[in-house]
Amino acid sequence: MLRIGLVDLDTSHPQAFTKILRTIPGVDVTALWDGHDVWPEGYDRRFAAENNIPVICTTLEEMPDHVDAAMIHGTDWDKHLDRALVFMKAKKPVLIDKPVVGSVRDCDRLMNMQERYGTMVFGGSALRYAGEVTALRGAVRSRDDLVSVVASGPGDFFSYGIHTTEMLQGFAGTGIRSVKAVTRAGAPVLTMEYGDGLPGTLYLQMGFHEWSLCAYTSSGLRTAIVNTERLYEPFLRNFVTMLGGGSVGFELAAPLEAVRLHIAANIALEKGSEVSLDDLPPDAGFDGRAFAAEYAAMKKRQASGTLLT
Repeated sequence: MLRIGLVDLDTSHPQAFTKILRTIPGVDVTALWDGHDVWPEGYDRRFAAENNIPVICTTLEEMPDHVDAAMIHGTDWDKHLDRALVFMKAKKPVLIDKPVVGSVRDCDRLMNMQERYGTMVFGGSALRYAGEVTALRGAVRSRDDLVSVVASGPGDFFSYGIHTTEMLQGFAGTGIRSVKAVTRAGAPVLTMEYGDGLPGTLYLQMGFHEWSLCAYTSSGLRTAIVNTERLYEPFLRNFVTMLGGGSVGFELAAPLEAVRLHIAANIALEKGSEVSLDDLPPDAGFDGRAFAAEYAAMKKRQASGTLLT
């Protein structure tokens, strides 16, 4: 039995992922630990009881003895690497939920950690492996046939907007060289250029809950709209495949490039000029602690009935 542990229970993902993983033969979720950035003391015990998870760890350091791999779900992305390091030192693979990290410094640090410890790291956004994205990629004859690609999606600029960016990567790959950014009707519009000259556009923070891709080719327009009802399953099955030694075409550099793109775009919005992804200050990024506090406050308002959902 492949034993998987949950680290931080902040979002809806731990419960949703647990249910899906248990549909895969030979896989179970057997342990958890929560840092209480979002939920109060006692929530971990309730979660474990409701989801039939036998081990509640009192410290994160004890979890590697109870699992073969771990999934990190904290909303404070600035804590992701310290969480992951516990497992990487123990040679236990890790899935880090999106955004994998939130700063240039942590992008570099994670790559160095993987090089040093050689532990498998998977993660980012499930949109990368959405069936519609995979099908659209297969429908395009070759990259040389692509004229440009456009992606759009909802949510805030970074923590949710990165879904849209990773969806674009799932179709067009990595290799973005630079980005320009403007705000139009309250929504950020990012225009990018790949190293091979392919232009791309991202429409973020759209006012409708839908992810879409448009591929302009020499032979016509091809489009895809993602059905989110079964979004997580391909992502998690790929994780399990990698745990078994299989290849799913994932490279850690991909979600880290997506993080760098958002950092570069944020700077471009401030400066009004094009920004290279290779020329970012090491301290540039987004505040994970502030986001986690905001997320916790939102959940508290929801629980008290003062926020309609």
